[in-house]
Amino acid sequence: MNLLQLAHRLPWPPIDGGKKGTLGFVDGYRRHPEVSRHALLCMCPQEEATWAAEWKPQGTELHVDLMDARNSIPRVLANTVFSRKPFNMAKYERRSFEQRLHEALVRIRPDVVHFDSLHTTSYASLVRAQAPQALRVLRCHNAEHVILQRLADSETQPMKKALIGLQARRLHAYEAAALDAFDLILAITEADAARFRAMNPRVDARMIVVPAGADLPDELPPAPAEGGLIRLLHVAAMDWLPNQAGLRWLIIEVLPLLDAAGLNYHLDIVGKNMPEEFRSYTGARVTVHGFVQDLAPITSRAHVALVPLQVGGGMRVKILDYWAMGVPVVATPVGAEGLADGAEPAVSVAASPAGFAGAILNLAQSSDERACLRASAFRKVSESYGWPGIVDGLVARYRALLAARPEVAVE
Repeated sequence: MNLLQLAHRLPWPPIDGGKKGTLGFVDGYRRHPEVSRHALLCMCPQEEATWAAEWKPQGTELHVDLMDARNSIPRVLANTVFSRKPFNMAKYERRSFEQRLHEALVRIRPDVVHFDSLHTTSYASLVRAQAPQALRVLRCHNAEHVILQRLADSETQPMKKALIGLQARRLHAYEAAALDAFDLILAITEADAARFRAMNPRVDARMIVVPAGADLPDELPPAPAEGGLIRLLHVAAMDWLPNQAGLRWLIIEVLPLLDAAGLNYHLDIVGKNMPEEFRSYTGARVTVHGFVQDLAPITSRAHVALVPLQVGGGMRVKILDYWAMGVPVVATPVGAEGLADGAEPAVSVAASPAGFAGAILNLAQSSDERACLRASAFRKVSESYGWPGIVDGLVARYRALLAARPEVAVE
């Protein structure tokens, strides 16, 4: 089958969960024996143009549309006043991308068009009109409106709260309507699937849960050396407000409790577009690295990874990566959403500052506890979250749906 994949971000380099999730499907599709032709058409912030020029994925036809993706206050206010569409969707409606898509549909004649995230759904009508034979598939990274609504609920400044709340309501309506344009909808967690059913009951028969995946080593990597110092790790894209809020909570609410308990620790904070607010926390017990291309030297020495997210949705791909790398994880309930189920614990979950600090202390003070969590997490990611198995199952579903369409001929 011929497969065209649309994305609102360049999935390279794989430095955050969104990029890794998209890249997992790029790699899976281009290597799959039943996919004879794979093309990726993606938007890309202008500041990532160098990465776009450097990335040459073998086996995939890559077409990149550079754009201004900034979330500036003037742009958000202009959208609020002059548009009824949510800003986070409207800014990805681009004539240049539409033209590139038109050309790709003619050139590739896809059997399947994979829309990567809600941000690409405005192009579904073009695909339906120009390639009616193609299966339209939407992969949802999150229930997008949930993130904005949680941000609005947590905001204390009245004007900002009202503005975010308005955008959340717009996004809820947009998301509910957009789901009707697709033949198959891929929810990333059961929790998100339930949210989609609640907002649009018509999606039930067209929706399946397809989690994100991880690149798996052949065996559990060795644990870092024991030396008295416990190395903690926080990795997140720091241009996303929920990640900023989570790190702020960790630094202000949790670290003082670790200090009071006398824990000998060092926290490494890694993330692109690091605000100056967080760079000022560098000190004897904290190192703020900013963007790091190769995380291996830092992750290989980490005893515990922290995911202190207070607002969010979907699945944290970084937790799958930590599991594959053998790093035990402490997360909030929001951070662990979709990954904390199962009879055998694979992540330590705590909601309050005291509970989160306690979970860190428990793992820091017991190498046996860390070893048990490392082993159970590696079993879980190996059994359920390997990219080849995820993509194999999905391509088989495409084949079955295409075969059920008598007017579609698949080579």
